[in-house]
Amino acid sequence: MKLFQLKDGYRYNSDSLFLWDFARKNCSFKTSQSLLDVGCGCGILGLLLARDFNCALSCIDIQPQNCELAQINAGANDIKASIICADFFKDWESGNSAGNSKENSAGNSAGNFGIPSQSCQRNQIFERIICNPPFYDFGGENKNAHKNTSRNASSFDISAFASKCSELLAPKGELVLCYDARLVDRLLQALLEAGLKPIKLAFLHSKPSKPANVVLVVAKKGAKSPLCVFGSLFACNESGTHSDFAKEVFIKADLISVDLQALI
Repeated sequence: MKLFQLKDGYRYNSDSLFLWDFARKNCSFKTSQSLLDVGCGCGILGLLLARDFNCALSCIDIQPQNCELAQINAGANDIKASIICADFFKDWESGNSAGNSKENSAGNSAGNFGIPSQSCQRNQIFERIICNPPFYDFGGENKNAHKNTSRNASSFDISAFASKCSELLAPKGELVLCYDARLVDRLLQALLEAGLKPIKLAFLHSKPSKPANVVLVVAKKGAKSPLCVFGSLFACNESGTHSDFAKEVFIKADLISVDLQALI
């Protein structure tokens, strides 16, 4: 899969790939099931899953640059998607998201791709939602506004997010996300209060000797099953080289990243 990214903007990292891998292994995807990628960035998570399982994909992001990138990438990979440029917490409540939905075509330096868009109706519910939210705490804002909004925890309220996802999920629908492992108590509390029962969980470590830095979670609406906690995952070996697990994820993702200087 070819993904266009801004050379000087926010770029996807390995967290997204590990989350994609966790989702594909721990969710029972079926053809044409609805999937919403929240805070989609360049579209990496939703597009990978749509490629693998032929999901009915919708992507939402508050930043026009990200929506344009997701639009370009959907077209470049012949994947149908509804790209919505809106505030996930606000615009959907007033029904504005459908009016801001974009077709998968763009006239820019990356090319012109004419892929029909799926419609995104007001009050639409989804069978699955996936999100790699901004949970990094830099102790201050990044001077690059695109990077800051995409990565800084100050732009994300986990309780409000869980509540909104619960509204948009179908009965027995699933939310898949990653989060700061140090705040796992806050995450689980927010999910449970929103009626989303965590059913699968794994901790990701940079190295075997390091504390977990990311937690990966599947939460199901209305579920009663006990939580399944998997063994720890390691991105790198102690030497700093990629682990066999990480190498396998990168190979299966099969991504080619292409830099864009700017969007026209």
